[in-house]
Amino acid sequence: MNRPSPDKFYSERAPIEIGLVIIGRMDRIDKQAIQAAREQLLVWLQSQFPQFAWRISAVQREEVPLSIRQEPSALLRDGSDLRDAEGWDFAILFTAADLTCRYKPYSIAVTSSALDLAVVSTNRIDPHAFDAEVDERERIHTVAQRLTTLCIRSLGHLNGLATSGEESNFMQIPSSPKDLSQMSEFGSDQHRAIEHNLHQIADPRLEETQAATELSPFRFYLQSAYINRHEIFDAVRHARPWEFPLRLLRLTAAAVSTTTLLMLTAETWHLASNQAIAKLAMLLGVVLVVTTALVAVRQRLLIRRRRSLMREQIVITNCSAVAIVLIGLATTAAALLALNLSAGFFLYAPDLVASWVQSAVVEPVSTTYWQVSLFVTTLGLFIGALGATFEQQHHFRHVVFVDEEI
Repeated sequence: MNRPSPDKFYSERAPIEIGLVIIGRMDRIDKQAIQAAREQLLVWLQSQFPQFAWRISAVQREEVPLSIRQEPSALLRDGSDLRDAEGWDFAILFTAADLTCRYKPYSIAVTSSALDLAVVSTNRIDPHAFDAEVDERERIHTVAQRLTTLCIRSLGHLNGLATSGEESNFMQIPSSPKDLSQMSEFGSDQHRAIEHNLHQIADPRLEETQAATELSPFRFYLQSAYINRHEIFDAVRHARPWEFPLRLLRLTAAAVSTTTLLMLTAETWHLASNQAIAKLAMLLGVVLVVTTALVAVRQRLLIRRRRSLMREQIVITNCSAVAIVLIGLATTAAALLALNLSAGFFLYAPDLVASWVQSAVVEPVSTTYWQVSLFVTTLGLFIGALGATFEQQHHFRHVVFVDEEI
């Protein structure tokens, strides 16, 4: 019986391409460890998912200047450009710099589902940082093993897996770099979930089909967004935009300050009481859309490419960013509306409201509370969005794009 050649077998398997990017200068120990991690990662992927043709490319970008502490959002921006240029499905960036954190004392890696990228720092995983007597061979072995574990965990996250509490599971959140040595497996359900997602990724992209040449940019966006709706949903879920009011304090402070001042003026109550609730609700919706566009453009969240470089991944990133900001601002608006309604019912007596309103149209007092709350929420959201545009760009991009600090 004739057996197919290895080359033919390789070509029949769906390819998955991963880019490993070394950012900035690294010492010899880190370079050797990254090379070993690349080999270990390839062997692990081929053994666990042999139905795919795994290709791991390594790129070095020594010309990128780095400081002692580095903003992950800046590295993610550079990584997304390189990922688009190379056509990788995933990319993992390595840096010797310490990563700036927003939610933890320190971080050894961050992931971004919207960008299909991860950043891994070698700064804190070298055993030499805790034991000056460790020999060079042991350092390379330990750093390589920890890098491999972080890469596998990052790929699991980018394929939609949630965190796990099991010590041996790759999706555990390590409390220290030493915990990485205990993380060695995925559960059977996790393995099937990764395999299912990889099959979707390995399918031909829309830009790779002949039909793509006949599509306008608008139709390309619509079709790409529909095809990748599950990836967009996962990116939004991992970003947790419903936490915007707590994570973007300038936006929240500006919005709450505005609503507090407006609620104290009789003119606000008089003006709002003369507006129809449907009209105020529509105005809130319009302001929500306008502020989403304003924040997305001002914070440079959208990736722009010429028509010849339109890719599904760019559509996923842009749609995810817009959806994250939209849901975040909608959550802020809902919180403001609830706050204003509560303040109206508990602090403003009906007799006081009636004396302020003096409207020719007789409406129940409860309706007036809703009118004022909608009106004040609309203005507060708009002012809050203006405050968000003054957030540091790195901070805002970190909130939108970074799913997890490990």
